[in-house]
Amino acid sequence: MSRKEDILETARKLFNESNTQAVTTNHIAKAMGISPGNLHYHYSNREEIIRVLYTQLREESRLEVEALPKDIKTLNAHQALLIQIQWQYRFFFRELLFLFARDEKLKTMCVADNVAHRSRIKKIMQNLIDHGELKVPNAQALEHLVDSILMAWQFYVSYKYTLGECLNEKAVKEMIAYTNQSMEPFRTHATKGKK
Repeated sequence: MSRKEDILETARKLFNESNTQAVTTNHIAKAMGISPGNLHYHYSNREEIIRVLYTQLREESRLEVEALPKDIKTLNAHQALLIQIQWQYRFFFRELLFLFARDEKLKTMCVADNVAHRSRIKKIMQNLIDHGELKVPNAQALEHLVDSILMAWQFYVSYKYTLGECLNEKAVKEMIAYTNQSMEPFRTHATKGKK
């Protein structure tokens, strides 16, 4: 692992354990046993580190359109993977709005990505409709379903924290169940109740 990767890994760990406001570049350097100057040779400030971590998160969780799930079983497997990735970067979801307020560049990146993410969720729902697993009565119902799923994904980790809970295997199953329940009114007779 390169020094730059070590810095990112150490920062991610510290951000997850505490928060991005409490962890400075000096804290990161100290945890690594390097000088602050050595850290700043690679990253100019904490915000740059957060943006690079966000880019990693985005790359680890994004699927190309042709690879998006086309049935509920595949969607559930994909969701389990996404939750694990979210947990690795939980600081980001826990502090999302605060990070936006502190870094306009990060906010711009995230908003553009979130719009694209919403489009991918809509494409997945369309795949499920085309596959005969969902029957959505109209365009408005489809938009509401997409928004419900996006909101759940965007704020699930934060929601668990507001209850004093951490992400664990049970919570992963609950999140998948929540998404399935959101789709339940639209499931076709042949797929109702199937996981």
